[in-house]
Amino acid sequence: MKKLLNLPLRLAGLPLIAILLVFQLISSIIVGLTSVATNLLATVFLIGSFAGWIADAPSGLIFQTVGLGIFFAFAPHIAGWLLEKVTDLTLGLLDFLLS
Repeated sequence: MKKLLNLPLRLAGLPLIAILLVFQLISSIIVGLTSVATNLLATVFLIGSFAGWIADAPSGLIFQTVGLGIFFAFAPHIAGWLLEKVTDLTLGLLDFLLS
């Protein structure tokens, strides 16, 4: 009886698996390519904040550039963490479909 109830859920899960796998592939490529640009932006903002500190720029401007530099430095890591969660969801769904 349980197998009979799980059959429609498994059939509904097949297209979802395909969608998740394509999403995962495209997202991994995008994160890999844009991480170079975000790391360069982080470097520019952090060096700019250091230069602003040396030049005695307003402290609000320095904190903004430091904040942007830290954001751009951690953005690829946050995106990678989110992709790991999508991978966990995909593996859980595959486990359900294959059990």
